[in-house]
Amino acid sequence: MGLLSRRSALFAAPAGLTAVVGVSAVSTGAVPAAASPAASPTETFTLVAARAKNSLPTAPTVGTSFAMLLELFDMSAGAAGDGSILGAVVNLTADTPPKVVVQSEIVLRLRDKGELHLSTMHALVVPSPVANPLAIVGGTDAYASVRGDGTISYPTADRIDLTLRIMTG
Repeated sequence: MGLLSRRSALFAAPAGLTAVVGVSAVSTGAVPAAASPAASPTETFTLVAARAKNSLPTAPTVGTSFAMLLELFDMSAGAAGDGSILGAVVNLTADTPPKVVVQSEIVLRLRDKGELHLSTMHALVVPSPVANPLAIVGGTDAYASVRGDGTISYPTADRIDLTLRIMTG
């Protein structure tokens, strides 16, 4: 990747998107700890993901399945874990160029905390500042009883922003 590391390149503000990326950073910047009796029932945080591997072809057709391996970082560029996206192309819109609509299941493995399991269906437009909705459908370990929602966006070709609102009650 040249002189910049993958982490440095992800956190460099892309031209024209600086304000959008800044708005998504509404979190504490850290991955939340396990819920405690005194903890708030809702917590919001943002993760940044880099695609380590991606099997989605450049020109997919309806029914194409794909997998992505992710490296996860908190908003301070600290390593937060890893994850994956398993999905399928469910539609190609009539737009020019056509938009690829994907349905995806996402697993985020957060260091020493457990997994978060997410689900979404949206037009996969890269790059795009659009915040696409997703559901937090479950988790493991510290996140075993969580539910919630959030957004996924693609501010650059290599960066995925995930803003998650976790409900622990």
